[in-house]
Amino acid sequence: MKTIIALGSNCNQEENISKAQTLLKQRFKNVKFSDTQWTEPIGITSDKFLNCIGTLETEMSLTQVVQCLKEIEQTMGDSHENHQKGKVLIDIDLAQYGEKIVKEIIWL
Repeated sequence: MKTIIALGSNCNQEENISKAQTLLKQRFKNVKFSDTQWTEPIGITSDKFLNCIGTLETEMSLTQVVQCLKEIEQTMGDSHENHQKGKVLIDIDLAQYGEKIVKEIIWL
């Protein structure tokens, strides 16, 4: 299934995006990433975000992909509590799974 994900970080941005990409490459051998892009925060007060898009093909179900992305976020130490404080170590959102739009990418 063709899948599109969006990565973002506003804390140690380059390091966290790079680490997330490495972890994603371990789980999804065919994942490809766009160039990174700096964006202003939307809806929170924080440093700028560094973002990128990832595309991949997977046989996993939508639920399995979401779980995998959440596991990577947790492995990197990200949490809901950090997000509430405006600190986003890494955010990996499933944007599209096949033809299904799962979440709009607001920074594009």
